[in-house]
Amino acid sequence: MTTYSNEAVLEALRRAQYRQVPWARRPGVFQYLRALGLMDTVRQRTVAPAPGFHAPVDIAVLTERGRAEFARLSHDEGLLTWTAQRMNDYVLAAVESRSPMPLEART
Repeated sequence: MTTYSNEAVLEALRRAQYRQVPWARRPGVFQYLRALGLMDTVRQRTVAPAPGFHAPVDIAVLTERGRAEFARLSHDEGLLTWTAQRMNDYVLAAVESRSPMPLEART
């Protein structure tokens, strides 16, 4: 499997977050991010000024997990360590498992 740098992953997440990227014209990194569960597709109707049938287009969108990862990498981009970190191979951050808070018994 191809690996991508932190910078490439951040740029791909940014493109999907802020632009409508047709899935048919996606960069290779998009398939990688979809396999990780960070990206998916939604069907979008096309509206064109010309009459006739216009096929719907699948658009790349971020999943909830993808938005969280985008926020994390965007934050890291502002840190001084980003220059060293950006060219490293991307590794999906482990999801923190939060145990539920114990309920208090009040009497």
